[in-house]
Amino acid sequence: MNPELNSTYRYQIGGSLPPDSSTYVVRQADSDLFNALLAGEYCYVLNSRQMGKSSLRIRTMDKLQAQGIICAEIELTGIGSQQITAQQWYGGIIQELISGFDLSINRRHWLRDREDLSPVQRLGEFIETVLLTQIPQNIVIFIDEIDSILSLNFLTDEFFALIRNCYNQRASKPDYKRLTFALLGVATPSDLIQDKNATPFNIGRAIELRGFQFHESGALVAGLVCRSNHPQALLKEILYWTGGQPFLTQKLCWLIAQFGFVQSQEVDSIPPGEESNWLEQFVQKQIVEHWEAHDDPEHLKTIRDRILRNARDSERLLLLYQQIIQQGKIAAINSEEQMELRLSGIVTKQESYLRIYNPIYESVFNCNWVRTKLIGLRTSPIRVDKATEKKTKIPQDIKEIQPESWNNPPEAIPTRKEPWWWVGLRVLIASAIATSLVLGVRSRGGLESWELQVFDHLMRLQPQEEPDERLLIVEITEKDVQAQPAEERVGASLSDRAFAQLLAKLESYQPQTIGLDIYRDRPVEDNYPELAQAMETSDRLFTICHYGNPGVVPPPEVSGERQGFNNVVLDTDDILRRHLLAVSDASPCQNQYAFSIQVASHYLAAQGIEPHLNSDGYLQLGSTVFKTLDTNPGGYSTINSSGHQILLNYRATNQIAEKITLTDVLNGQLNPEQVKNRIVLIGTTAPSFNDHRWLTPYSKGQGTVQTMTGIEIQAQMVSQILSAVLDQRPLIWWWSEPIEILWICGWSLIGGLLAQTSRSPRGFLIRGGVAIAILYGSGWVLFLQGGWIPLVPAALALVMTGGVLIVFSRFKIKQFR
Repeated sequence: MNPELNSTYRYQIGGSLPPDSSTYVVRQADSDLFNALLAGEYCYVLNSRQMGKSSLRIRTMDKLQAQGIICAEIELTGIGSQQITAQQWYGGIIQELISGFDLSINRRHWLRDREDLSPVQRLGEFIETVLLTQIPQNIVIFIDEIDSILSLNFLTDEFFALIRNCYNQRASKPDYKRLTFALLGVATPSDLIQDKNATPFNIGRAIELRGFQFHESGALVAGLVCRSNHPQALLKEILYWTGGQPFLTQKLCWLIAQFGFVQSQEVDSIPPGEESNWLEQFVQKQIVEHWEAHDDPEHLKTIRDRILRNARDSERLLLLYQQIIQQGKIAAINSEEQMELRLSGIVTKQESYLRIYNPIYESVFNCNWVRTKLIGLRTSPIRVDKATEKKTKIPQDIKEIQPESWNNPPEAIPTRKEPWWWVGLRVLIASAIATSLVLGVRSRGGLESWELQVFDHLMRLQPQEEPDERLLIVEITEKDVQAQPAEERVGASLSDRAFAQLLAKLESYQPQTIGLDIYRDRPVEDNYPELAQAMETSDRLFTICHYGNPGVVPPPEVSGERQGFNNVVLDTDDILRRHLLAVSDASPCQNQYAFSIQVASHYLAAQGIEPHLNSDGYLQLGSTVFKTLDTNPGGYSTINSSGHQILLNYRATNQIAEKITLTDVLNGQLNPEQVKNRIVLIGTTAPSFNDHRWLTPYSKGQGTVQTMTGIEIQAQMVSQILSAVLDQRPLIWWWSEPIEILWICGWSLIGGLLAQTSRSPRGFLIRGGVAIAILYGSGWVLFLQGGWIPLVPAALALVMTGGVLIVFSRFKIKQFR
């Protein structure tokens, strides 16, 4: 044996291992996390405690810094979670960034100058204007112990929404491509943003942190040579007992290496071939027997406390764990209970099944332990008689209750069998009542807000699409506006001189259509007769007007057939979901059609597709019919459906079309191929002209409110028309009212049947949840085909019918007894 080895080769129990630790086990997660962060991917490592997350972070930071990447870590527990305000918490994060990156800034003065901003806005501005400005290299921010947010007395949804926004900013701000986040903690992605109406935290790459594998664990062998002539065989047995759990593996190795010396006596080597038997006895004596006394530093107690920390949830977790003990494994379905049990560390997912993590846990947390804890949750083991202050033990019959019976308590079991026709009649009556109530509330607009939110949610779930290559946007930015002499602009975003140069440049490159989304209600100045003539004679130039009283008149140089209004129709929440194609009275415009349909129709006419009204009075282009909205289409209760309105099916892309600025065009930086045979839309994106604040279904699902500019809205409308006609991209459709009623009634009946076939309220909740998931999935699949069907009313009818029948059944059982 080699006593000196034990004093120099040290296993570490608890805490973080330094990067150069001799007992650090390099796992697949090490390369996965390092390579992902090196490539600029956002990452999160979410797992149970004592799995080596902090050691992984420290080692990964060391490797990244060797590659020239600047790293810092924010340990959220160090900021505090008790009696701390949101302002203090966000300020603490800013201080951690200043310290971690050694930034040159007076934090107090900087924050004082921004007292009018919310805490999360300050952090966002700090990242953009200080961190990304002072650090020119690539940056990785590690955020550890993220589960500490769950104990804060304020919501932190905005914090993780900010992280997601930093990711989204990469599309428009190149500096954000240098910034990467890595999140570590004992949580699930759904814990990070708890507001069910907000977009979940769904960015980044999940790094799977598995236990030690035998082929990875060679670093642990050196400390075992003093106990075995075959240390690899001994290590293999150790990994069997621990399942590779990092903390437990290090501890067991340490106990074996130190055994005998802690007792001031020499211990012979383990006989060859006896590693399994010897280790079994060693584990039983040193870890399993009297485990609560041996559990130092705490590990098994940590698992126990996480399972039992909430009495209301503990019973569900214990029953689920008991099922795994009895069956050996169960199918992994990522339910809330299964995720919580996995985060406790007691079980692990292997090949789509949940299994107990290792034999040590199975020996400590066995059937007797589960039964004892279940009985303890159901009834106190000692009851105090306040009258006599005598302590009385639980009756024997309570002790012998089998936990399995608690899944179906006696009051949930039917007392007698009822005729099928009576059960069916009861379901029909409950369904009719629930359906009538839902339809009544819906007809009065009581569900419209919810249904429109679901509409927006489904719109945001559409698969990502490429920008429309048929379009090019020439945007007039604030810089473009200021570059034009003020005396030439006279309050407009585009002077006559700049427009003349732009139009001549574009015309020379042969676009199919040019759309000017800028009001020009004054004649062209006398100094630019060529511009006036070009506007009068060009058959590809289309301009806008605005109908109404007083409205905005079109350019006098452009004939009526090349004009179109740019009016839009907003819903009561100021979100633009509808697309107005035509109106009967468009004065002072000289054309009853919208700018978008005029531009799209001109483009399609070159391909032999002319607009006409079909036999039903609907506008038709090719084989595509643009069905007009009625007063209550889809989830709307009552809308003003005058004119020819359709629903706007936004193209799911970060940028609807390729963009180029006015200055770049005039400076000759425009490739002719960008223009030839395309639709060129010209419009301002300068904030000073207040045409950049249009809310869309995407606006409230990005953490912060995102808006579109007017020219982007027009591009979306033009793209919708072209895509529907040329690409068969679906327009949004809806069912007739009778079909919607049948749909809602059908789901109401399903709720009733589920309630009647469930033996307990919990059973109905599980089955009802599955049914609502199927309903949601059906709605999403149909929405991908353009269908907007009633999801909220159907779900409400299902829950109401099932709830009424569950309450009735329990009342009937109570009365019978």
